[in-house]
Amino acid sequence: MLEERPIATLPLREHVYERLQELLISRSLAPGDHLVEERLASQLGVSRGPVREALQRLHRDGWITIRPRYGAFVNQPTAQEVHEFFEARELVEREAAHLAAERCTPADAARLLEICDQADADWARGVAAQQMATHTARFHRAVLECARNHILLEFGEQLSHRSRWFFAPLVSAIAPRAWTEHRRVAELIAAGEAGRAAEAMHRHIALSRDSYLDIHPDGDTYDGLDPVASPSPRALGSGR
Repeated sequence: MLEERPIATLPLREHVYERLQELLISRSLAPGDHLVEERLASQLGVSRGPVREALQRLHRDGWITIRPRYGAFVNQPTAQEVHEFFEARELVEREAAHLAAERCTPADAARLLEICDQADADWARGVAAQQMATHTARFHRAVLECARNHILLEFGEQLSHRSRWFFAPLVSAIAPRAWTEHRRVAELIAAGEAGRAAEAMHRHIALSRDSYLDIHPDGDTYDGLDPVASPSPRALGSGR
C-alpha cells in the first residue's frame, strides 16, 4: 500500500521518482502491475505532471515499460538481466571486499560486525523480511565504504537497488545462510585478510545467484496477463 503522507519538499519530481522506485524495489508495486498515472498522483498527493515525469524516468532506467495505448507496466527481471547483474556485482563487491580488508580501521571492522549482530538479533526476533533486506543493504554498503573508493561505491549503490528488487520475495528463505556468509566476510575484512575476504564475498554472491536462479531459472514471473495482449491488466490498487 502507498503511504498516506503527501510529498511536499521540492524538487517534487525527484521525490516522486524515489517514492515510486522504493515501491518497485520492495515489490509493493509488483512485476506486471499496471501503473495508472491519475491514481498514483492521487495516492501520492501530487499533480499528474511529476508522476508523468517520474514514470518516463523509470522507463528510461529500466524499471517499467510504457506501451502506447496500454500504459505503464512494472517490468519483470529477465534471465539476461539477472545474469548481467550478478556478473557486475561479483566484480564490484569482490574487489570492494579486497580493498576493505586492506584499508579498514578498527572502527570500520566494529561497524561491520555490529550490523551482523543487529541482523542476527532481528532475525531471532522474527522481524519482517523488509527489515532484514535493509540490514543486507547496510552491510554491503558498509563494505563498499570501507574500500574507500568513491567510484566503486557509486557502482555498488546502483547495483544495490537492483539487488533489493530481485531478492525482495526471497529474503526469508535465504536470510540465515546469507547472514552466516556476511559475518564470515566481516571477520576476514576485520582480520585484514584481503584475498580470503574477496573469495568469501565471491562465494556469497555466487550462492545468492544460485538461490535466485533455483527459484527463477528463466527470469521473474507474475500471475497477471501479458500487457501487450490486454489493455487492462491488474491496475494499481485493484485486488492488492
